[in-house]
This record gives sequence, structure tokens and C-alpha cells, in this order.
Amino acid sequence: MEIKEALILDENDPLSKALAGILDSRTAVIITRDGKYCGIIDDRNMWLLSVENPVKTKCKTMAIKPTVLNPETGILERIDAFLGGHFKALPIVDERGKPLGITTRVELLRDMSASSLIPKAGVKTLMSSPVYLIDEKKTVAEAKLEMKKYDARRLVVTSRGIPRGTFSTLDLAAESLRPLEKQKMAFVATKRSYDDQPLVNIYRPDVTTVPENSSVEEAAAAMIRKSVSSVVVMGGNKPAGVLSAIDIFKNVREAAKESLEIDISGLDDETIIYRDSIRQAIEKVADKFAVSFGVRRVGVHVKAGKSVYTVNILLEGDKENFSIRAEGPKISDTVNIAAAELGERLSRKKGLLKSRKSLTKGGFL
Repeated sequence: MEIKEALILDENDPLSKALAGILDSRTAVIITRDGKYCGIIDDRNMWLLSVENPVKTKCKTMAIKPTVLNPETGILERIDAFLGGHFKALPIVDERGKPLGITTRVELLRDMSASSLIPKAGVKTLMSSPVYLIDEKKTVAEAKLEMKKYDARRLVVTSRGIPRGTFSTLDLAAESLRPLEKQKMAFVATKRSYDDQPLVNIYRPDVTTVPENSSVEEAAAAMIRKSVSSVVVMGGNKPAGVLSAIDIFKNVREAAKESLEIDISGLDDETIIYRDSIRQAIEKVADKFAVSFGVRRVGVHVKAGKSVYTVNILLEGDKENFSIRAEGPKISDTVNIAAAELGERLSRKKGLLKSRKSLTKGGFL
């Protein structure tokens, strides 16, 4: 996983510093408390900004807490994290809670592409439609109304029906905050309204398009190349739909659930109630390492003794199988112990494989 550098601020720093950092990076700023991660601020916060003076407002008033990742978080877990909210970036921390940086949808797409996880389908099968368009002659006020109407964070700006760029919540925030006073990256909100300005003077000419006969792999490659998380699908000269990284994530996640086979055996009339919780415990481990080991099937057998339960797990990978055995007086605790031991073994194996790969690249093996 690639970890991108991010601006890290204390929760008591002025909000103006965070806003300046977001406008500069167009992603997110990490907020800490006593040096440990406690949240992020992104452009969605800026869209919801309701303070008159961000210089006198503390970052902690606007920080939100998405799912936290670590450097070893697997691809499917990262997909779940991005699907859990409309975040452009997610924080990465170490085992002590110290922030290391952020990762974005683009980095996830890149890793999915390297692991051959991008769906082999046409963009028309995954794209969403219609495209939310607005003419460049419209005003900021009209753009706001359209965004609220469709609950959209971005509009495609057109000229005579042809996409020319985008206008987003980040642009709204940028236009509502003008640098009247600048000292150590501090901005003061202006009183002036920009609602009457035409979009032609404001929008960003950075729209990325692909033909409607493109494959999802080609569209993902365009997103990675341009460092964007969506593309406009063109049917001739007209926008036919939008394909986003989120659309790709959803498709891959659903396919992974369908392809993972978990067989649970040995339960009787008294223990059958544990079936769902056993499946959830195993799925959590299998999902984390599904890509690394090509996990397709996991078998779980529960055997009841006089005073203990025995749980045997067999995880079948593309190149290697892993088996775990655990015993305990309670079935739920025993399953959790077995699942945890399986996760630890897979994690150690993954780390070993990564070290060998690194050494091979360095010419030591």
C-alpha cells in the first residue's frame, strides 16, 4: 500500500490551517491529540463549513472519524473502508496510533490493478447515469441548487453540451474563502458572496473522459494516470454516464463475497445458533488475506467433546493451504481463538513473502 504524505495538525490548531492544507493537497488533513490520530478534515467538512472566522475556530470542531487503516490492511478491507463513507482519503496509523499519512481511492485502484482485480467488463455495465451537468454560463448559486437537489458533490460543467471541466464542493469552499490576511497559512473568511459569479470564471478544466466502448480496466487506468476517482463516459459527443472508483469497488466486493466459499460442519441442534457468528469471524480473516493468498474456500469443523469444543479450520489458497486447530470450553471463544491464530499465521507468512520479495528486488537472493 502506498502511503501519501499528509498535513498533520493538532486539534487545537486553527481551522484555517486545515483549510489551507486541503486546498493545497485536494485530499485531507490529519488531526491529532497529544501526537495520536483523532480524526481528519476533508473537503466535505469545508462544504459544511458554517463558521465566520476559521482563524479563531479550532480544528477539533470539524474533525470526523472514518475507518482507520494500518500499513498491512488488505485490499478488500480497504474497499470496505471506502465504501463505508464518501471519503477521498483515509488515515493510516501505526500500532501506537501515530499517523503515518493517508491513502486515496487512486492508490487502491493501483493496487487492485496490480493484483488483477479490476473487473473485466465494459464501462457501460458499471457506470451510473444520468450525468449531473451544468452549463458554464450558470452561476454558483444555480450550481449549489443542483448539487443539493441531486445530493451531488461534483457537477460536470459543459459548453454547448460538451464536458469542459468540473465544479465541486471543494471549489465552493475555495471560492468562499479568500486570503484577506495571510500569516502562517491562515485565511480569513470574506463577507462577499460569490453566488452571482458565472461558473465559466471558476470551474476547473480537469474532466477525464473515456469512450462508452472502453473497458473498466481502461477506465481505471485513466483514473490512475490522471489521479482522479471518476471518469465521464462519452457516447459520441454526449455524456452517457459516470464511472467512479466506488462503482468498481462495489463490483469487486460483491464478486469476492460470491466467490468465497465457507463450509461449516459439525454443528448440532444446540450449536446451530452459532453458525452466523462463526461465518462472520472466518470471513473477517479470509477477506483480509483473500488477495494475498488467493483464498477461495475455508472449511470449519466443530466437534463437541465432554467438556471442550474442538475447532478445525482449513483455508485453501491458490498456492498453499493453512490449517488451525483450537480447543476450549465455549464454542464462541474457541472459534475466535482459532480465527485469531489463523490471522496471525497468515500475517506472518505475508510479511515473510514481502521480505523475500524485497530482498529479491534488491539483488540479495
